[in-house]
Amino acid sequence: MTRERAMRRGRGGARRLAMLALALAGCGAGRCGGDASAPMSLEERRALPGVIAFVSERAPQRDVWLVRPSGGESQLTRAPEDEYPVAPSPDGAAMLVVSAAEVGGLHLEQLWLVPLGGGPRVKVTEPRGRARNPSWAPDGSWLVVESDARGFSDVVRQAPRADAEVLELATAREGNFEPSVSPDGTRVVFVSSRDGDPELYVMKADGTDVRRLTHFHREDMVPRWSPDGQWISFLSDREGRTRLYVMKPDGTQLRPVSGSATVGEEREPAWSPDGRKLAFVAASKDTKARIWVVDVAGGEPVALTRGQAVDDQPAWSPEGKHLVFASDRTGDVELFLMRADGSGQTRLTTSQGADWLPRWFIPRKPPSPDAGSP
Repeated sequence: MTRERAMRRGRGGARRLAMLALALAGCGAGRCGGDASAPMSLEERRALPGVIAFVSERAPQRDVWLVRPSGGESQLTRAPEDEYPVAPSPDGAAMLVVSAAEVGGLHLEQLWLVPLGGGPRVKVTEPRGRARNPSWAPDGSWLVVESDARGFSDVVRQAPRADAEVLELATAREGNFEPSVSPDGTRVVFVSSRDGDPELYVMKADGTDVRRLTHFHREDMVPRWSPDGQWISFLSDREGRTRLYVMKPDGTQLRPVSGSATVGEEREPAWSPDGRKLAFVAASKDTKARIWVVDVAGGEPVALTRGQAVDDQPAWSPEGKHLVFASDRTGDVELFLMRADGSGQTRLTTSQGADWLPRWFIPRKPPSPDAGSP
């Protein structure tokens, strides 16, 4: 299954211009763009909960750093390999990290659990060609992973510790990808090419009762449960461009949620904590990537950023009233904060080197300055 595809052009000049007009009309005063309203005050940012993990390229390799909404930073990982934050543990005590390196001409990936309060990191998987897209069970006792430990790409289940027993859940030889555990821990949605093209499937958490959810001759990908378990979001190119869709966990009520306001490829969906909204990114040949938000219940999406720069990778704050995102509007890729209506856009990081892939969460205790040192 090919995940990295070339950006596609819009279908028809008149249609593209009409939809572009709608997109621009949806970006009113105070709704998008870094200059649309005053940045948030330091006092407001200090009141925001949690901490944000992100990738930084300020060193020769990519490391995981932590930053508070008020701006205080600490480095979480210092390994020689490139490392990326995936997801905090459900108890907020550690961060699951993917390590990637080229060894002897081979690409190798490995999962580590890095304590936020300091101490030794836990090796979750051995180095292998594919160890990615992990998803936690709600109680943190196990996780599912996309892995090539047994086949080309399987969905496996294991405890988050070294030498844990690995249970194979989905093993079709054509490939199984991007698993996501339901909020109640009873089901796993995933992508599989077992029937000829990438479709969405759901199974029980023990790998039984596998059911196909989508039926279309194009790519369906990136399934994610809503926090309340009522919906599954996913991306699909079934309309000739990649769009954001939702459906019920049984495959019914499948529909696009991006309406007619966006004009290009859609990606990076992020559920609000209450499960009522989705933030996502849309880009086209006419505008740069911009961040949108849409009510899952219905209605047109609202543009939160102008599209004059590449604004990407939105992540919600734990209380659902703010977003963090990556942007190259200053000439370097940095993290920015904004309120959920797009106002108050504020630069958060200022390092030399790209800062991106934010993950906003509440840690169990404040991270140690030396957390994650090998």
